[in-house]
Amino acid sequence: MSTTAYEHTTETHSGPAPIRPHPEYVKSTPGLLKIAEIILSVLVLICASIDWWYSIGGGWVQFVAASALITTVILFIFHFFNLISRVTVRWNFIEFIYYCVFVVLYVIAAIVAAVRAHLAPSIVATAIFTFLALAVYAIDTYLMYKAWQTIQHPSTGGAAVTTTTTTTTYETRTQY
Repeated sequence: MSTTAYEHTTETHSGPAPIRPHPEYVKSTPGLLKIAEIILSVLVLICASIDWWYSIGGGWVQFVAASALITTVILFIFHFFNLISRVTVRWNFIEFIYYCVFVVLYVIAAIVAAVRAHLAPSIVATAIFTFLALAVYAIDTYLMYKAWQTIQHPSTGGAAVTTTTTTTTYETRTQY
């Protein structure tokens, strides 16, 4: 008597999305926050560049606004074209760290601008836009932290990503 077992297993994995523009990202909360961050960083950079206070703190505010602007534009492009899904590292955590650094840098820049605000009206505008940018970056950082925690500790009601199908066939022969 001979028994033969056949087992067929099929696994389905969801692959990364194709690289193409995703206009729906612009309408999402993270997309809108990134657009607001870009606009506010440009406004801070313009207002900080108007007056003569470069040597007494304006240079620091310009540096923070320019570096935040460049990084946020790059991250927006990565999200808009869905390049984030192609990266194999923990991108949510890396982006969260970037934003924590920018929140700290914007806190320092806002304090510097507020301390120098009595010198010129453009520095007052710089301080106002710097505090607004700080608030938007802080909100985005908080939302990234919540998203990162959701990824780290998923709820039990999540959908399965992998589908497994198993087929077993037994063949029995009787020898005389």
